[in-house]
Order: sequence, then structure tokens, then C-alpha cells
Amino acid sequence: MDFFDGLTFSMFGSEPEYASVVRNEPRYYSIQFNYRGPLRLRIDRGTLFEFDGPCAFLTSPGHWFEYGPPEGRTRHHNYICTCGPRVERYIDGGLWEFDLSSPLVRVGHPERFLRTMQEIMTLARKPGPLEPRAVLLFEELLLEMHEAKKEKRQHLPHQAEQLKTLARRIAAAPERAWDFEAEARKCHVTLTHFRRIFKEITELPPQQFLLQMRLSKAAELLKSTPAPVKEIAALSGWENVFYFSRLFRQKYYISPLQYRKEFHV
Repeated sequence: MDFFDGLTFSMFGSEPEYASVVRNEPRYYSIQFNYRGPLRLRIDRGTLFEFDGPCAFLTSPGHWFEYGPPEGRTRHHNYICTCGPRVERYIDGGLWEFDLSSPLVRVGHPERFLRTMQEIMTLARKPGPLEPRAVLLFEELLLEMHEAKKEKRQHLPHQAEQLKTLARRIAAAPERAWDFEAEARKCHVTLTHFRRIFKEITELPPQQFLLQMRLSKAAELLKSTPAPVKEIAALSGWENVFYFSRLFRQKYYISPLQYRKEFHV
């Protein structure tokens, strides 16, 4: 039986009380599943995504990943890493959806998802060739994630394109004094509804999205310019340099000066 060939499970595991933060550029493709607890995820040192509870995301070589719980918290961490020509077919066919703008997928049936991962791990530990059922179960996980993303896209509000454009404008100029009440009026919705649908589109409330974009711009300036931290804070939209430094450390786990020393081009 060779119609399930072309896939190798290189690493896998389950950590019910995982407190570490993973920072790496992976060698393999993987499904990462957060069964329980808070998760922070950042890809290519970009937007910080946060979720509490069952969610999954994919990792791929060629990107920098940073994920884990907030300091002092733990989460139930599960992962299956894979490689082989079969992965390329997943990518070409659209089953492997690696979306930098919305990487986290809410898992609707977490117990089932976890049991499937655990069954794959059990099969992968057996000596000899990988059993076809392990590959089939892995593809079921990918399909569940794909369908969850598709369902989410189908239920996006009619203001979706308008809000995506707004998000791009904010990302391009986060230092501006953005007025979300005015933006809500342009969408002909209340501010409360605007916040809800903005989060639905970007995974973050508007003010949190703005803060993340300002921090990302500051990080780029720290890497690419010799400007003092106070000036960089102002150029990124921060009036209070101490508040900026505190939020920067929360996101990047190091101070602005340490970040420059480590990543300055």
C-alpha cells in the first residue's frame, strides 16, 4: 500500500504543563495544538496574536516563530512535526494553509483533535514503516483546520474589505492618532460593533492592533537606524518612552536597547 507514502513524522510530543517560550526557525512543517491555557504567537517578529483555549496553528521552514504562554502561566502544548514530498502536495492543493495575517485556528472539538494527535503519536512510535492510518489521521487534522478557516471566511461581515483596508492603513502609519469612533462612523456601525467586527477580521481589537503595529514599527527602526530610543518611541506614536519600553519588553521579552544589540542590521 503506497498511496499514503511521502510523509515522515520527525518529532512529536505532548506537554500538559508547558511554561517555556519557543523561539526558532523550524526545520520541519508542523501542526501545533494549544489544548488548554493562554497562548501568544508571533511570526517573523510581526503582529502578536493572543488566544486563551483550544486553538491550532501551522509552522513552516523559512519563518521565525515565537510562541508560548505569558510569564508565570502554563498551557497544554501538543505538536507533530513532519517532512517529505507529500507536504508539497498539501501546499500545492491548498490543504496546508499558512496564513501570516490570521495564523490561529479556533478548534471546535478540542477533545477529538487531541485524541487524533495522540493516536498519530502512538502509531508513529511503532517500529518499522509508518502506518497509513497515521497519515490519514494527520490529513484529517489539516482538513479540520482548513474547514474552520473556510467557515470563518464565509461568515465575515460585509464591512470586511473596508476593515482590511483600514488595517493596512494602520500598519503603514501606526504613529498617527487614529480615531476609531470616526472609523466606526465611516462603516455606519456603533463603536462597540466596530470593535467586534474589527477583531473578527484581524484577531485583535482595534486599539490592541494599533499598539502591536506601533511596536512592530519601533522594532524595525531599532534594527535599521541609530536613532535614540526616545526618538524611536515618538516616531512610532508613543508619547511616554517608559510606557513604550514596558510594552516593548512584554512583546519581545527584551528591552529596546537589547533588541537593537541583537538584531541591528
